Amino acid sequence: MELVLPQFGLFFWSAVIFFIFLWLLSKYAWKPLLAALDAREKRIAEALTAAEKARAEVEFLRAQQEKLQMEASQERERILAQAQKMRDEIIENARAEARKQAEGILWAAQQQIQQQRDRLLTEMRTYAVQLSLRIAQQILEEHFKDEDKARAYAEKLASEIRLN
Repeated sequence: MELVLPQFGLFFWSAVIFFIFLWLLSKYAWKPLLAALDAREKRIAEALTAAEKARAEVEFLRAQQEKLQMEASQERERILAQAQKMRDEIIENARAEARKQAEGILWAAQQQIQQQRDRLLTEMRTYAVQLSLRIAQQILEEHFKDEDKARAYAEKLASEIRLN
């Protein structure tokens, strides 16, 4: 029955270590992580603003394109069939170029956002694993500091394994 019920000392030190760990996390880990997330959010907002500007530029180019089409339709009666064909080719090339530029800007912004997100998640995972390993190592070193205590615990585990 002793194995099931924790002793007060074990409970007390576990609670103390937990609260120390919680305090360390709040002081050294959460603030930098939140700052990094805020910085990332700002970069994303800037990228979205740049994409919105690009979209506005495309709309402006479309408005200009419509104006050119109206002027071209007024001149159509005076221009030969060959001149009309050339004008249509120029307009289509301008559209394609504007679409390519807008798509390129949007694609680059999305790639940058994804790369930054992946990098930040990897860093967070690595930091959490390292921190957990350090804490586990310190707990185990403190718990098994006494060689007799460690030997007794190992013999107890060995006898339990033989029984099973």
